[in-house]
Parts: sequence; structure tokens; C-alpha cells
Amino acid sequence: MKPNFIKLRTEPLEVTLLKLLRSRFVLSEETNNYYLSKVKGYEGECCLDSQLATLTSNSLILGDLLFEQSNTTFQIDTLLLSQKTIYLFEVKNFEGDYYIKNGDWFRKSTGKAITNPVHQLKRCETLLRSLLHSRNIRMEIEPYLVFTNPLFTLYQAPLDLPAFFPGQLDSMLKKLNRSPSELNGSHQQLAQFLLSKHVIDNPYSRLPEYRYDDLKKGVTCRKCMSLNVAVTRYTTKCSACGHAEQNTSSILQTAKDLKLLFPDRLLTPNAIDHWSNHMYNRRVIQNVLRANYQLINKGKNSYYL
Repeated sequence: MKPNFIKLRTEPLEVTLLKLLRSRFVLSEETNNYYLSKVKGYEGECCLDSQLATLTSNSLILGDLLFEQSNTTFQIDTLLLSQKTIYLFEVKNFEGDYYIKNGDWFRKSTGKAITNPVHQLKRCETLLRSLLHSRNIRMEIEPYLVFTNPLFTLYQAPLDLPAFFPGQLDSMLKKLNRSPSELNGSHQQLAQFLLSKHVIDNPYSRLPEYRYDDLKKGVTCRKCMSLNVAVTRYTTKCSACGHAEQNTSSILQTAKDLKLLFPDRLLTPNAIDHWSNHMYNRRVIQNVLRANYQLINKGKNSYYL
């Protein structure tokens, strides 16, 4: 049997939005560091996903869940449902040397304390247990920290630390494969219940303030996010990394970027023409929008949806 990914992980909208802003706007050092940490965390979670995809035991996997319970919000990186146990994984893509002293965690290079990930894990476990108990679900929960970065080292870790280190990911998979793997309808119902309790995050509230006029106009490369691109009759090619794509695809992505950053702006040929810094023929833009969006015909105020 193979694991069934009930909820696939996608790039967090917050990361996407910050990536778009970063290419058109100078982020503060604090915001830029926040963005880089979010990207690093997402990469670590994707690394665990690729590991879990190799499991041979039958299981249900849900990634990137956000719940509200007991008047508080908590996020879970990955849940794996097996026959008797719910495995809760808190993924950390830490890089460098860390150590534990008197129960606190520190980065060795700076000596500065970091948020204790064990406390984060225990908080998620407690709130998840409360959520399940509200539906009289009494399955065992096994919480673990999963460190995915091979360049991570932790000194003075207690023997009972609920964690898998990069060199232990194979043993983690073997442990999961040894778990009983007979699933039935109740497991599917549990997965659907968890999906129904997942709440949609609002990343816009955490973004730095930005205005349309403050952002650089142009077309971004999908690969390196550079604005240094050249447009020929059929293709858009990045001068920085060499990535090329069809103009139709690039226009559609440019329209999507505009709507992500400014949801209230109407999608019109003029809007895309201005946002892309006049790099495409306006008639081509109109043909692309007509072929891929629904026209809301309001005369001179027509737009695409």
C-alpha cells in the first residue's frame, strides 16, 4: 500500500505574496528575514513530504493544517493517520549548531536563545487532543519534532527528546512502516473531519504596507523573480537566468500576480498593460484574457473575471 496524501501542501500564500513584493519593492530587513525563514520552513516541510511519499504502509497524510480550538489558533505541519495512532510532526529546517541548556534552546554561533520547539510541539498536541475530544475521538497521538536539514547539529539533547534528526529519517520511516496499517471508513471520516476544521489563513494582515504606485512595473521571471526580461513575438526570456516561456503563459501569470497583490483591482487589458510596463501588444493581452477569463460586459467599464 502507499500513503494517501489527503491534503497536499502548496506554497503558502504569504510566501507567494512576499516573493512578489520582494521583486518589486524593497522590503525592510525584518520583513525580508521573515520571508526567508518562511521559505526555509516550507522547504523543510516539502522535504518531509518527499520522505513520507516513500512509505509502504497504508496511511492518510494531511499537510499544513490551521485550526481554531479553545479560542486559540494553532498550525500543524503534518499529520499522519495510521491504524491506531495519529503522528503529529513539527518540522524544523534549522541549519547550524544549536545546544540545550537547562531546558532552553540556544544557537551556538550567537549564544542567543530561540523559541523552544518542544514547547511548540506540546502546545499543538494539547490543542489537537482537545479538538479530537470534542468529537469523542480517543486515538493515541505521538508528537515528534522532525529536523530535515543535514547541516543541523544539536548538542546536549536529552535521550527522551521526541525528535528525529536528519540521520534518523530512515529509522523514522521504518518505524512508520512497522505500524499496523489496516485503515477503514472511520479513518477516512477522521481525515474529513480534520479537513472540515481547517481554517483559511489571511496572510494580507501580516504583509508590510504597500501601494500600487510604489511597486516597480514589469514582468517577473517565474524562475528567479527578476524583472530583467525581454519579450519577443512569442516568448518571454529572462536576461538574468535564461528561463523562457510562452508569452501567453507569462501574461496569465502577470494577471494572476496583479490580482494576488491587489484583489480589488479590475482585470482589464489596460490594467495588465500598465502592470507589465507595456511589454506586450495590447491586442495580444486582450486575446489572452478573452480566451482564459470570463468577460463581464459593461461597455467602457468591462472587465474580466
